[in-house]
Amino acid sequence: MDFFAYSCVALPLWAAFFALYFILRGRRGLQTQSLIAKCGGSFLAVGSAGLALSGQGIFPLSQPVFWFFLLCTLADALLELQFVLGMLVFGLAHGCLIYWLLGAASPSWWCLVLWVLAYGATAVLFRRELPRLGKLLVPFCLYPALLAGSLCLALPLPFVVGLAFWPGAVGALCFFISDLMVAKGELSGLPPRFHKLVMLLYWAALYLLSATLWFV
Repeated sequence: MDFFAYSCVALPLWAAFFALYFILRGRRGLQTQSLIAKCGGSFLAVGSAGLALSGQGIFPLSQPVFWFFLLCTLADALLELQFVLGMLVFGLAHGCLIYWLLGAASPSWWCLVLWVLAYGATAVLFRRELPRLGKLLVPFCLYPALLAGSLCLALPLPFVVGLAFWPGAVGALCFFISDLMVAKGELSGLPPRFHKLVMLLYWAALYLLSATLWFV
């Protein structure tokens, strides 16, 4: 199976999971069932990564990037059950992604510049929330550092390695924006309509990051 064939199957399923998740989420007493749809959509990226790696003769579970997708799927459920625990699992997932990205190319000085800009942007965005986080201040500062790390390593790859990394670079950017919106919504509240945009960006991130594995 090539990536085009996989996408012809996966994208309609993703759309179905997207619709099902928000239908169940909007029904009283079905929030727990909505997590099945949420994790099901994310698990499609696990399948994409697994097929791509297997097609190269690589055992998926031996690769940190495959664990990134598995941990993201687990964190999807935990985030709505216990937000801080879900955030910690997402942090572990980004650690796996960073490890893989470091293997793709050695970071240059402008990766550091990008990291400072991205991390600085989160400090500005959450400048009002940070003083009242209390004991949660450390995890809420560490996670954006990892998120910015994934972004700053992924964005330069299309220029220094090759065009095959374009999906991953765009995917990392989608992930960064999506997660900042999740955190903003958790700490300060966002209108419910933004949740659909958050999920759209998040699943686009997983789809694009997994797509990279088919081409490298």
